[in-house]
Amino acid sequence: MNKLFSFLYDFVLLFLLFYIVYSVFINKKRKVYSKLKKNDEVRIFIERYGINTKKVSYKKILNAVSIINSFIISFTSTLIINIDNFIYSIIVCVVVLMLLIYSLYEIAGRYFKKMEEKENV
Repeated sequence: MNKLFSFLYDFVLLFLLFYIVYSVFINKKRKVYSKLKKNDEVRIFIERYGINTKKVSYKKILNAVSIINSFIISFTSTLIINIDNFIYSIIVCVVVLMLLIYSLYEIAGRYFKKMEEKENV
């Protein structure tokens, strides 16, 4: 039970740290909508799911990408910290990283597409 609390504590601290750094320092440069299209993450995200950029709010896409990236980085970092064997930690983290990237961006893309069809996001 102690390991679970330790894992959760590390995860929450890292998530908050990465989210604050991502939001304050990285997103501060992306205030203009034209810079959104230059961002490869967001551009690929929009093209893959066919999201209409005229109906979707820039801030919502940017916030979703920030949360997803912070979650992925903090979860894999927490796994690396808590797995003792270096080789196992790298193997597990690569697999988890690929699964998280694919699944979280897929969920977010479907969510934005569904909200786009209902009304303007």
